[in-house]
Amino acid sequence: MEPTLNINDRVLVVKDKFLNLNYQIGDVVVFYNPDYVYEKNTLQEFYDSLQVWNFNSEQLTIDTAFIKRVVGFEGDEIKIKDGDIYNNGTLIEFPNVPVNKTKIDITYIVPSNSIFVLGDNRSNSIDSRIYGSVNVNQIIGRAEYKIYPINEISNIND
Repeated sequence: MEPTLNINDRVLVVKDKFLNLNYQIGDVVVFYNPDYVYEKNTLQEFYDSLQVWNFNSEQLTIDTAFIKRVVGFEGDEIKIKDGDIYNNGTLIEFPNVPVNKTKIDITYIVPSNSIFVLGDNRSNSIDSRIYGSVNVNQIIGRAEYKIYPINEISNIND
């Protein structure tokens, strides 16, 4: 997600478990690995949400949260051509995100109950172009603020 977020940055995430967030194109979302079968109960999820930093060094990578930008919802046709992103034929541009011309052109129809996500560093991002769409049940929530490093506190979805 560079340059929006860097490797050791921390973000404040509004979880959608209890709120209807109505995601929009351009929102930065946090989600579990699309290949991971999520099986935590609500109590465990609540406990995990109270943690500011995860000190569990034994956490499996498959349970790691990913963070990417939403570019499409179910039924949308996503087309990437010459590095430009189109959603149902409309060019999508994000303020404060540099245009990275990628070499791979694709057309993708987002399946039901799914979203299509891309990283901001498109020339070096593993995202829906690689692993496909993300099921809405894998979404943890929307990243709202970068909270660490302290001198870089800012709104992510501006």
